[in-house]
Amino acid sequence: MKKSEPAAVDPDDPKAALGLPTEILESLPEDARISIVKAASLSGPLPPPAMYESYEKTLPCSANRIMTLAEDEQRHRAEWEDNVLDAAKGDTERGQYVGAALAIVCVGGAIYLASNGEQIVAAILAGVSALGLAGRFLFRMPNPAIHSLQRDPP
Repeated sequence: MKKSEPAAVDPDDPKAALGLPTEILESLPEDARISIVKAASLSGPLPPPAMYESYEKTLPCSANRIMTLAEDEQRHRAEWEDNVLDAAKGDTERGQYVGAALAIVCVGGAIYLASNGEQIVAAILAGVSALGLAGRFLFRMPNPAIHSLQRDPP
């Protein structure tokens, strides 16, 4: 059995815009022709190059406007990511300062307690503080602000 060549599709024909050969469309009942819908799915800020021509025919200079919108979106996203990283850096620095201050207070308290005859309480205070600091560095939790960059900005 010989395979037939697909019919040529005229891009200016509205029926051909569906992407089906005219013979197939004409062979369908009228109600079936009405229910055929063409859908396109785009991802990203830019349409495919063929769509630019359609935009330009409909509204002159629209392709340039689309490119400007895409550039503005990219600039916004880069600024947003910089802000998130700066905030995460500030949080980390503040956490380190607070942790250092708490460690100094705990060590000072342990020294004070040990010098006043409370060696057991001083050892517990120093041990819990040391374990807390060691645990923080050994079992470091990821910063949620950094991981939010994996999601899209608002």
